[in-house]
Amino acid sequence: MSIDSTPVPPSGAGQTDTTPRFGAPQAFTAVSFPVLGVALHLTGMPVQDIFVLLGGCGALGAAAVVAVAGGRRRLAGLAAAVLRAAAGK
Repeated sequence: MSIDSTPVPPSGAGQTDTTPRFGAPQAFTAVSFPVLGVALHLTGMPVQDIFVLLGGCGALGAAAVVAVAGGRRRLAGLAAAVLRAAAGK
């Protein structure tokens, strides 16, 4: 059985179980980024610095997902985009 108590049929030879597209890790990230931004703003951090910090964290997370998925070319493109964004171009 899966986490949401919906029965999952057993997979046969050559079949793989598909994972849900939106799960707990995605929900945690979607909630934690705004909460962290508000907490940092309440402590007196400038908004632009918060955007840079959380953007960097998001970029690192995206790079980790792409690296795990095996997309070397995508990872190189992402790194180039991050460097261009950091340089202000």
